[in-house]
Order: sequence, then structure tokens, then C-alpha cells
Amino acid sequence: MIKKNYFGYFFLTFFGILSILSAGCSNENGGDSISRFEFDFDLNDHFSIEETAELVKTDRAYIDTNYEEWAKNFIHLHDGEIGDSLVLGCWGNWSGYIQNPSASVKIWFPQTNLEDGIYQYSRTDALNDFSIRIEKNMQWGEYVSSWGTYEGSNTILNSDVVASAWNTSNNSVVVEYAEIKLENINTSNSEIRYVIETSNGHLIKGSFTGLLEDFKLRTPEIDCD
Repeated sequence: MIKKNYFGYFFLTFFGILSILSAGCSNENGGDSISRFEFDFDLNDHFSIEETAELVKTDRAYIDTNYEEWAKNFIHLHDGEIGDSLVLGCWGNWSGYIQNPSASVKIWFPQTNLEDGIYQYSRTDALNDFSIRIEKNMQWGEYVSSWGTYEGSNTILNSDVVASAWNTSNNSVVVEYAEIKLENINTSNSEIRYVIETSNGHLIKGSFTGLLEDFKLRTPEIDCD
């Protein structure tokens, strides 16, 4: 796992997400998918890294209701707390967290409506059902540029990338293949289970059961030069 500075990084990530999702989706309703993985596990609102046997808590789940940005559906699992909305500023600066998360699972779906079923991602496919990024050991603080200028008060300064569906400076965490199983997705007892295989063959598994809380993700037009 690597530490990395978030100066300018988020905007590269943002455009990476857009390029992945702009291709569309391979399965509008995941119900007919043939699964490669077994989903007979419950990690009680955690994800596990099988390589290290580490268990990381992500006990809050949110779904974006501002369906005009990034993707039609954005699910954000983490151990923090979001208010009504979450606003992205420059250099990885966020406003709207009531409690900053230390671990995060972000899942972007291009589908108009999420339904129960199995959704799939493959690095070699041009069309995918979702994109995913997992981080842990997130560190927050004030970001000050190399010129000494103050850029943001609530910025992700560092994190360990566990898995990412687009390129990172650590190729070993790039997602090779992944599946997500959704059950009871439009109820107060929604179930989300996922399995990820990275390019070095390591597995990450995770699950959440409970209510997906509504929030609005906003990325206002701002000049970060």
C-alpha cells in the first residue's frame, strides 16, 4: 500500500472515472449475470484484505440523489458521517462531512436505476457495470501548497489505496476483476456484497447491510489554478 499526496491528484481521478463510465454498462439489470465468486459471507459492515487478514470498518452507507454528476448512481461506504450534501473543492478538499472517514469504498454505477442482481467489472472489458475505489488510513488536514498558499481546510492529505479500477502509481492495487451483489437494494435492509481481485491476484471482500442514506454530491465549477 502506498501513501500519496493529493495535490492535483483528485482531478486526474475524476477524469479517469468519467472515461470508464462514459463507455456505458454491459448489463443494465445485473440479475442475469453468471457470477465468478461466491457471496456466502457477511463481514458485518467491513471489508477484508485477504493478503494481510486485515478487517476495515465501513459501517455507514450513502447513495447520491443528485443524478447529474459523474454517474447515475454513486454509493459511498465508509466509517464517517455525511450531512445533506458533500461538496468537492480543489486538491481533494471536501466540505459536508460531519465526521471524516478513515476508510472509504466508492462505487460508481452508470445505470439509471439500481436493481437486485450481480454487477461485474473487468479491466479488459470496454463496457462495465461499475467502477470502484477503496482506501484506508485516510488522513485529513489543512493543505498548503509548495508556495505556502492555503488551499483547503478539510483535505485528504494521504491514504493507502487498497484497490482502484483505474491506474494508480502502484499497479499492484489495480482492479483486474470485481463483482458486486445487491439485494433488497431499495429497502431499509439493503445488502451490498463485493469481491475484488487485484492485478497481483489478491482478493478484497466486503459487505454492508442496512439503510443507504440519501445525500447530494456536488462538484461546482471552480478555478483551481
